[in-house]
Amino acid sequence: MLVAVMGMAALAGGCLQPLYAENTASVTGGSVRTAMKEVDIPEIKGLIGHYLRNELVFELDGGGEPDLTKRLRLDAKVAEALEVVTVDYANGRADSAILVATATWTLTDVRSGKVVSSGTNVVRAPYERSVQRFATVRAARDAQIRAAKNLATLIRGQLAADLVAG
Repeated sequence: MLVAVMGMAALAGGCLQPLYAENTASVTGGSVRTAMKEVDIPEIKGLIGHYLRNELVFELDGGGEPDLTKRLRLDAKVAEALEVVTVDYANGRADSAILVATATWTLTDVRSGKVVSSGTNVVRAPYERSVQRFATVRAARDAQIRAAKNLATLIRGQLAADLVAG
């Protein structure tokens, strides 16, 4: 019995293929790695949108290949909300908060207009609030940057999975 299980595991081991390998075929033609470099990302509204766009450009393109034609377009919208976690009842101020960032996006083939992939991702970024105003503003900005990085990572993973042919 053990020999049969080990034999099946050995045979199945050859079926796995790395997602970002050069020979992993994409639904748009070519490899997934190349398809991700062919994604055009226009401006995304808002401060988190700005950070998200920058992170996505880096995550998908890496360093950029200027002569690569952009065949896909990623349109995204970002919404943010604030949840107050704890309140200091002595002065009525929030001690901590959670930034909830939601990105809704679609990846479209520029030539055909066909939607290749779409999704909605939500991340939470907690931060401490202080009586010092600048410290609270800086902590909130850091939470926005962390949220944008996490959203970019989630979107990249989902795009790669949706781009795999077969």
